[in-house]
Amino acid sequence: MPGVKRTGFSEENTANITPLADVTTTLIVVFLITMPAIMGNGIQVNATRAEASETVITTRAQNDDEMLMVTVAPEGIKVNGDEVALSELENTLRERLETRIDKTVVIVPSDFVKLGDVVDVMDAAKGGGAQSLALLNRKEGDGK
Repeated sequence: MPGVKRTGFSEENTANITPLADVTTTLIVVFLITMPAIMGNGIQVNATRAEASETVITTRAQNDDEMLMVTVAPEGIKVNGDEVALSELENTLRERLETRIDKTVVIVPSDFVKLGDVVDVMDAAKGGGAQSLALLNRKEGDGK
């Protein structure tokens, strides 16, 4: 058929990645801005290994001078052997840490306490003025 032109519209199906690139770029910028704030408030944990053959035995008077130990057990919380309520723990630690040069608090959790209880004690220790926290893992029935 001469004189008749067929004109057809051809559509290409291509993915429009511009919105995806915009969202990805925005998320990267948000993460770059917020990560220093999130990481700056964290608690640094330095894992140390003790030799099994080295046993240090100290008296209670030396323990009071050298380290401040907070024991977390199902029965309650003890600071260097003295019973303390969780609500009073922050004030007790603040009083004991005022005169110390080394503001390290050693937390000794029992195997039978909830993780949330240990975190509450860690929060109270940080609020009480502890500059560093140490976790001491003891096996139940160790007697140490």
